[in-house]
Amino acid sequence: MTSTVLAGLRLSAWTLVLILLPGVSALGQVSFVKSTIDVNAGDLKMVGDIDLDGTVDVVLGGSPGENLNWYHYPSWTRTVLAVPVTEYTTDGELGDVDGDGDLDIVTPDGASGTNLQWFENPVRTAGGPGGDPFQPAQWTQHVLGAIGSWGKDIELADFDKNGLLDVATRTNGGAMIFFQTAPGTWLKVALSIVKLGYEGMGSGDVDDDGDADLVFCGSWHQNPGGSAARTGAAWKEFFINVSGVVSNTFKALVADVDQDGVADVLFTSSEATAAVIWCEPVAGDPMDVWVTRTIAPSLEKAHTLLAGDMDLDGDVDVVVGQMHTSLAKELIIFMNQDGFGLSWSKVVIDSGSGVHNGRLVDIGADGDLDVVGANWTGHPPLHYWENLIPQDHLLLDIGPVVGGEQTLLRTTNCTAGVPAFLVATFYPLLSPYYFAPLGVTLELGLPFFLLGMPAVGQNGVADLAVQVPAGLPPATFWVQTLQAGRTSNVEVVQIP
Repeated sequence: MTSTVLAGLRLSAWTLVLILLPGVSALGQVSFVKSTIDVNAGDLKMVGDIDLDGTVDVVLGGSPGENLNWYHYPSWTRTVLAVPVTEYTTDGELGDVDGDGDLDIVTPDGASGTNLQWFENPVRTAGGPGGDPFQPAQWTQHVLGAIGSWGKDIELADFDKNGLLDVATRTNGGAMIFFQTAPGTWLKVALSIVKLGYEGMGSGDVDDDGDADLVFCGSWHQNPGGSAARTGAAWKEFFINVSGVVSNTFKALVADVDQDGVADVLFTSSEATAAVIWCEPVAGDPMDVWVTRTIAPSLEKAHTLLAGDMDLDGDVDVVVGQMHTSLAKELIIFMNQDGFGLSWSKVVIDSGSGVHNGRLVDIGADGDLDVVGANWTGHPPLHYWENLIPQDHLLLDIGPVVGGEQTLLRTTNCTAGVPAFLVATFYPLLSPYYFAPLGVTLELGLPFFLLGMPAVGQNGVADLAVQVPAGLPPATFWVQTLQAGRTSNVEVVQIP
């Protein structure tokens, strides 16, 4: 493994070329191909590696006849797990509820009784041999609790930090968390919320204190942390400065849109028409004033709201899907043109179908993000939109950066025996720069060094260990790997 220390550009490596290029970044291009997984539909769409074979599978649930199913990649073999009493709706999540290392399914069923349930994946069993997830009889259905009405949204997190997964959910009139106080033992705690809305909920660490907070209709709720989280009155509501902008029927998502290390919040209208917006704390303090930024001024029935780097250019793009009950029925990527969420371009990857509660995930483990989704119950089929970023694209992965510790930068899918070059910059801009010696167009602005590494092994792995000295001021830089005629995704690195 090659190693280096970033300190005044003091570098040592197999090959080192210091170079200043006047290049600036190119806007990434995306294209997708649409295929059908099954002629089936349902409100629940979930994605995760059900059988632990290293690739992502799909879970779909809906009304009787649609049932609860998982689809195995790549054949999309369907395994029917259960038939609902009423309907699996309107949200579901995958998570390791019992802590045995596999993904279980959490979902509501209908509006009455003990309608919040979870299904135990048999792949791994604590203290015993694993089972076969293709055998429905080996899945165990557990009652989790009574929501009190239709469960509109589900968020999973260890809200009280006791090492066990908890479940947050809501109805059109209230929100609650089911805390797993001991394995299989649940405590229902109601939350008091002013800006609740009728549907919608997001979760994420809004205040960067290490635990999961909740987002509702133009407000976020601060997790008090630890066992105090089990007291509903201890959760404090802070208004995001978007009065009159967020629809009462909404989708909410926590993501760092401008990559400044501070969580932002995105909103769309799930059932009506409203702007697609993202909100950020003006001074980096989510308990203070927020500013609202517009991605699109008006969009109807945008019941899918996702965020990720769709073109592998190192920034956060936004994926929005309209339901089939909308006029346009579009699936859209809003491309983050400047990397900071201030300039967006609209790319329509499908129209005329619609999607409800879509999911963003890397299907096939090829290094890019794809979209999976269907319309709500009774409106098939289940679709998969495959991202067609070239399969020979280099794949760069960077571990967390901690001052004084080594960070591994690993590039795979290289041509073995051919040098791979690492390039970094503090200045991402917006025009292409063709670098003739390697025959590539750089997607970074003003890169200040290229570092050569040999690519070895069957998968063409080029490793570099970087040590950032402790005590450096906070900084953000962009990194990309190049080989002759090929480039990797762009990764953003933050020195905290």
